[in-house]
This record gives sequence, structure tokens and C-alpha cells, in this order.
Amino acid sequence: MAPSRVILVTAASGNIGEPLIPLLASDPTIKLVVPTSRASSLQAQLAQHQQCQAGSNVFIEEGSVKDPAWFQGLLASHKVDTVFLNLAGDDELFTSLNCLDAVSRSGTVKQLIYLSACMDFDSHESIQHWITVCSAAHVLVKPIVEQKLVHGNLPFDWTILRPTLFFTNDLRSRQSMLETGVLGVPFGEAGLSRVAPWDIALAVKNLMTAYGNGGSTKKWNHQKVAIGSRKAFKGSEIARVWSEAVKKEVNVLPANEEGFQKLEDGFSALAGPAWGRDLRLMHETFAAHGFGMTEEQYQQQVELLGKEPADYEEWLKSTGAQWV
Repeated sequence: MAPSRVILVTAASGNIGEPLIPLLASDPTIKLVVPTSRASSLQAQLAQHQQCQAGSNVFIEEGSVKDPAWFQGLLASHKVDTVFLNLAGDDELFTSLNCLDAVSRSGTVKQLIYLSACMDFDSHESIQHWITVCSAAHVLVKPIVEQKLVHGNLPFDWTILRPTLFFTNDLRSRQSMLETGVLGVPFGEAGLSRVAPWDIALAVKNLMTAYGNGGSTKKWNHQKVAIGSRKAFKGSEIARVWSEAVKKEVNVLPANEEGFQKLEDGFSALAGPAWGRDLRLMHETFAAHGFGMTEEQYQQQVELLGKEPADYEEWLKSTGAQWV
């Protein structure tokens, strides 16, 4: 069967791309275009999946999405009709807006799905609230891009996905939990919804499928869909379940100056001081104000996924059991 859809996915090797690419590649009606700055590394990753073997419908293109001319040319040369835009980095605002412009100029793209964050950016008051309480740059770029989609009169349809905090972020603390009993994040007690990256991947696929199947084509057009758990987990609850899972006492960092500084120092060593500070600023906001979703948002998500989202506690217990 010849492909009838041409889909481009950014960040194909990331937390969402890893489950999303095989999910899309298994559909013979899809031609999949994946830009990357490290083609050999991505090829090795995709080679683990039967759906992505040589001769499949996956086309790896080496280059940088930060180059708008290259990105625009890629869209045009493959006649891409659908884009999943998932971006991060120090220059996320530049890259995001340049990519939206390239998509607009391509002349081929009909649908774009943008990965944002699970915050209410829908009114002046709510945007003002998050600008007041949050200083994390990689969070505050999201309402700017969302507002461009909403008000930019762009020549394509769009849907915004607003995920909560990834399950898999906890994996960064595996060694620390097993060796010293510390999960190195000051979650605080305000409560945090958690999301499985594979549920985000399923949401992306379902949005693309709905758009291409007539009848429900416009159902999710110009919608903002939150993805995450109904329950907002306190830091003490996360520590308790991890403790049970790995069969030793686990504590999260305290949500105070000492805990936030330890988070900043640790992530600065891993990703650089700018990102260390930015992650600290994000978690200071979460610890004070929480990060969750309404019941209405939860039910909208269930409709899109076609199921209940993955259970964070069950994932955590299963993961801990594998470790020990």
C-alpha cells in the first residue's frame, strides 16, 4: 500500500519520539520523515524496532531544525502534510517560531501538533499568573508559541498537547535511590500530575489518525488537550511508593533552599548551569503551586486516548521491582 500521509516528527530520539516512531512506522499508509543532527545514532536506535528496518517507510534526514531554510526545504521536498513539533533547548523560542514560519511557507503542511505544558495559557489572567509565579524559561516559552498558534492566522490546522511531569524523569535518580536512598528532586507537597511519554505518543498518533480519516477530521482542531494523571502526587507519596518498590527507604529532596540548591547543582553538572537554574525555577513553582489537571481535562484526555492513561504508581512499582 502506497503511503497517503507524510508525517514529520521532531525529537525522534527523545522520551516521546522513542515510542512514537515505531507506532507511526507500523502504519503502511504513513511515510515518516525524521530530521536529526545525529543520523547514525538515530539509525542505531531505530534498528531495534522491526517496524523501522531498512526498506521501511521511515526517512532519516540529517540536518538541524534550527536552520529554518533547511527545515522548510525538507518539508517541501517530502511534501510533508503533518508535523509533530516537540522542541527544547536554550534557543527554543527562536527555533519554535522559525519552525512555525517554515511550516507556513512550505505550502504542503495541513496539520501541526505542538507539545506545550499542562498550564492554563488561555486567558490574560492565567498567563499573567504563570508569568508572575514562574521564571523557568523552558516553561514560559510555551505560552508565547501557543499564542502564535491561536492568533497568528497560520495556514494550517493545529492541536496543542499539554503534558504534565514525565514518569521517566524519576529514572535520572535510579543510582541515587539504590545507593543512597535519595530521589534528587524537591517535589514538595502541593501535588504533581505525572504522565507516561508513551501516552503522549498515543495521543499524537490518534490526533493524526483522526485528522486523516474523514468524519472526525476537525474534532481536535484548535483544541488544547492536557495529558497526565488525575491524581496530583505529593513528594511524600512518591517517596513512599518508591520505598516500597525498591525495598529500602527512599526520600525526596526537601522543598527548601537546601533541596533546591542540590537540584540546581546536580543538574548544572549534567546539563550546564543555565539548565540547572532553569530546572530549579520550574520545581520551585511546582512545589509552591502544584502542577495538575481538572476533571474535565482528564475526561477529554481519556476520549482522545481511547483509554485511561497509564498508572504512575503501577509503573513505579514495576520499575522498582525490575531494579531489585
